[in-house]
Amino acid sequence: MRTKKASRGRVITELIVLAALMALLGFMYMLRGGVIELAGKPTPTPEPTAVPTSSPIPEDMFEWKEGQYVHVEYGEDDSLLIDEDRFSDLSTKNAADLVEWAKMAWENQWGYVWGTFGDVLTEDLLYDKLQQYPEGVGDYEDIIREKWMGRRVADCAGLIKGYGWYDPESHSLVYRYGDMLDWGTEDLYEYAQVKGDIDTLPEKPGIVLHGKDHVGVYIGGGYAIEAIATAGGVVKTKVADRPWLHWMECPFIQYD
Repeated sequence: MRTKKASRGRVITELIVLAALMALLGFMYMLRGGVIELAGKPTPTPEPTAVPTSSPIPEDMFEWKEGQYVHVEYGEDDSLLIDEDRFSDLSTKNAADLVEWAKMAWENQWGYVWGTFGDVLTEDLLYDKLQQYPEGVGDYEDIIREKWMGRRVADCAGLIKGYGWYDPESHSLVYRYGDMLDWGTEDLYEYAQVKGDIDTLPEKPGIVLHGKDHVGVYIGGGYAIEAIATAGGVVKTKVADRPWLHWMECPFIQYD
């Protein structure tokens, strides 16, 4: 009888020990998963997700910001139309209409291809740019074909130059139309007569923002529109979230 009682006692003891071990393991798992807070430390916050794209994002997609991804706002339309009804004065190149041009590019999800300024991307145009920029375009050919074929495309300076080169009489983009010269980002900043450091940015929509080899259009309220990178296209961003260095009045745009 004593033997049976002893066996029963050992079984009960082993079950209690097993239950305690399982409880301890569960507690340790919860600690490692960040579910329980200790010593006043908050639960870890998940890292922000990268810019959404159906293609793998190259490490240098945002090389201007040293490979760090940023949150952006995307447009929701896909029209190829240049809507002249948006413009206040087709006879001049002015700040208000530069903003409308940039907004139109953003709303219609224009893509990004080096050396372009708003034309629709065709096989012929892509071939020309592949010859012109074998690395800057060629290294991203797969992404360009997947995301931007058949869409209007521009690079960062091309977004601004495209507005300057739009001919309202022929309703088309004409290379070097009007007074807008084919300047890159650094020439635009160097020859701007009115400019300043980014911490003195005036609330003047149509101002051009300048960073390291990059430009964008300030649209007011702390936001900008920029052709950000090949996989991103033309997007809307918050000025404070981007490493802008300077602002300027574009030499070929009229400001009030």
